[in-house]
Formats: sequence, C-alpha cells, structure tokens
Amino acid sequence: MSFSRFDHIFFNRVFLLLLLLACASAFAETDEDGRYWLSVYTQGKLPADNFFWSMDTHPRWREEGRDFDQLILRPAVFYKFNPKASAWLGYDTVITHPAGQSSFRENRLWEQFQYQFDEVASITLTSRTRFEQRRREDFQDVGHRMRQMVRATTPSTLHPQLQWLVYDELFINFNQTEWGVRRGIDQNRLFLGVNWKFSDFSNVDVGYLNQYINTRTVDRENHVLMTTFRFNF
Repeated sequence: MSFSRFDHIFFNRVFLLLLLLACASAFAETDEDGRYWLSVYTQGKLPADNFFWSMDTHPRWREEGRDFDQLILRPAVFYKFNPKASAWLGYDTVITHPAGQSSFRENRLWEQFQYQFDEVASITLTSRTRFEQRRREDFQDVGHRMRQMVRATTPSTLHPQLQWLVYDELFINFNQTEWGVRRGIDQNRLFLGVNWKFSDFSNVDVGYLNQYINTRTVDRENHVLMTTFRFNF
C-alpha cells in the first residue's frame, strides 16, 4: 500500500485547512468542546414507482463524549427524478439535553432537493438544499432556516473501497423567534474524512467535523469525531 501524488496533495490541503481553522479559533472569542456524533441512515424502496423511504437516527454526546447531548429522529420520503436528482419531504424530532437545564423538544418539517453532478477529474460533487420549518415546544412561533451542503468525494489509491470525503454545510436563519433564533448565519459545519464501502448496500464515513455556531454572546466551536453508517435495503 503506497501513497500516490494525489493522496499527498489531499493530505497537504487538509493539513493546511485544519491549520487555518486552528489559527482562526485562537484569535476569536469562542467556547470550545470536543464531541462525538453517531449517525445511522437507512433507506428502502416504496411500492410506488421512484418513491423511497428514509430513516435517520442521530445520537450526540458533548464534553469529550461524557454527557449525552441530543437525539435526532428523522423519517422522510423522497422521489427520484433520475439517478442524480431527488426531492425529499421529512420530519425531525429533536430532543436536546442542555447542561444544567431541563430537556426540550424541537419539531421540524423540511423539504429538500439533492443533485449529484457529473464526475470531473475523479471528483464527484453533490449539492443538498434543505428548508426547515422549526417549532420548539411551549412556543407558538416558527423558525425558518435554510441549509446548503456541498459534498465532494474522490477515490483513494490506498484501497479500491476507500474514498476521500469533504463537505461543508452552511445554515442560514430567515427570521427571529421568541425561543432564541436570530436572523442571519446560524452555523457552519465542515467535515474532513474518509468513506469506506462495505458493499453496494452499505458504507461508513469517519472523520473530523468542525461546527462553528454563531450566538448572541460568545460563539461556540465544537470539534466533533463523527461516524456515519448508511444501509440501503
């Protein structure tokens, strides 16, 4: 097993990006935390032509993985126009356990369009645009948010089942709410890692996710070890 010139270039760019993130954190006033996120995605075919179901489960831990922080349950259905384009409709149940406070629930209805572009120079780009309507228990108003993600994968010469993976997701709030949402940039998530393909029906992503959250007072930066399993039935 040997590193190709492309693999060396990839590692150098990842190292430079991580260095820039570290420098930016050093000069910004932020609270930082180490976290662990686990995601399990399952999908399958529905009886109707081109319709599919999806179910995601996302348990998350904070304080270097010591304390349970959040659970997200995300059922959805989607329609494939073709192998590259799909439209989604889903619903999230988000249960959050903040430190020193009572847990609370948020419910989100969301719509999404996903598109995979043709491969260019061995790089595959996927765009995902999601609109959320967010309701928090005990409040009447609705928060509207857009999430734009761009994901890039490219094969590695280390092993035929291994791919390099980078994605960035920007969250933008369209309005303010009584329960703390404010208009503008909400957060950004940058992920750097690898994808390992077990089979045509299952794979896993493992890597580092930098989550930067824009707050009213001191911003928050979370350093997340993230593992994502996907299963297609």
